[in-house]
Order: sequence, then structure tokens, then C-alpha cells
Amino acid sequence: MSRREWNRTADNFKDLVCDIAAEETNDQLRRFVSAARPSPDKSVLVDLGCGIGTFVQKFGDRFAQVFAADFATGVIRQAESAYRGTTPVEWRVADLTECPTLFGTNCADLTVCLNVITSPSAARRKSLWETVRSITRPGGHALIVVPSIESCEMIAARESRGRKRTRAVVKGDGIAERGNVWQKHFGRGELVEILAGLGFEVARLGPVNYPWSTEGLRKPRSAAQPPWGWICLAKRVVH
Repeated sequence: MSRREWNRTADNFKDLVCDIAAEETNDQLRRFVSAARPSPDKSVLVDLGCGIGTFVQKFGDRFAQVFAADFATGVIRQAESAYRGTTPVEWRVADLTECPTLFGTNCADLTVCLNVITSPSAARRKSLWETVRSITRPGGHALIVVPSIESCEMIAARESRGRKRTRAVVKGDGIAERGNVWQKHFGRGELVEILAGLGFEVARLGPVNYPWSTEGLRKPRSAAQPPWGWICLAKRVVH
């Protein structure tokens, strides 16, 4: 999505964007943040792709300093005006790959990146993964949420039952179309492999659920599990 298009979502962000910090249904973010053991006296949080600041609003007070960035001015203005926490926050309009220069390398005790590394471009995804690594201090943690290819395939299979054409289209390499937008979806093992290649050790990994309505569907009577993304807390290895 272009910067202009992203800016247009600012006024109706909650209706147009799946804000996992607002919409998750199984309280995973709280559990995973707690597992990182942030200190309100000294820990630094960096939120890459902060959107309207929902994560910072919920968890910012667990940290001593917060840096948050998104590449759309309208979205950042909304985040800044809505923030009611006591921890100082530096809000920046920037491409996320600029953040190591803006905030400093190896600066974050917890780097958060929620449903941001979704570009169909492998080169773009690689640069974002490298940004997560560069921002996170050795011994610090990254908290990542990515779309799940397993969930997407489950939705596609359910939609296709009794229909000639499914709304979910899945191509190779986990690229799938949802809501007329092509996004990268990740397998559980794939996510572990990527993080290991970046020098991270997975501490926790599991599903973060969101409502069926986010997929434009009613909850099926027989559904065992609602749609989910993968949430992962990974520690950057100290060499």
C-alpha cells in the first residue's frame, strides 16, 4: 500500500485495518510482552509500523522510553493525539528501514513489528527483517506478528465449499490475496527459520486469534479455531 493510500486509512483505521493489538481475542500480546520482562525504569520499546498507536497505548507504560514509527503522517498524528500514557514517546513519520538511523542500532529491549512484514516483494521483506535485527539489542527481544499461511489455507478451503470460486487466492511462496491485497503469509516453521537466520532464538510462538468478521465471514458452527496469525517472541542471541 502506498503512503497516500495508507494516509487515507487514518480517519477510518479501525474499520479498514486489522489492528491486532485491538482485535486479538486470546490475549496473547499481554502474555508475550510479560514474558519479555520489560522494566519501567530502563527498558526501551521500539514499535515498527505502529499504526494509530494501539500497542503503545496498551503497553507503553511498561517501558522507560518508547520510539514509534509509521510511514503515514495522518496515522502518526492520530496515534500521537490519542496517546494517554505517561512514558515519553518519540513518534516519527518514516520508512521503517530508516529507523536504525533515527533511533539508533542495538537500542531496543523490545522491538515490536505487528503485521508489517507482509510485502509480496522478497527484497522489501528482507530489508524489514534486517531492520528488526538492527534495532534490537543483543540479549533483547523482538515481538513479531505475521499472517499465517495455515490460517489462510483454512479460510480458503472453507470459502470454497459449495462455491465455484473462493475469495481467497493463494500463490506460491505464501503470497495470498485477501481483500484485493496481495500479502506474504508465513508458515510456522518458516518463521522460526527466518528468525534463526537473523540471529534470534525463539522463546515463544503460537497463534494469535482474531474474529471471523475480520475475514468478512460469520463464525461457522463447526469451526474448531478462529482465524489466526503467528505471534512470536524471539531473543537476539549474544555472541
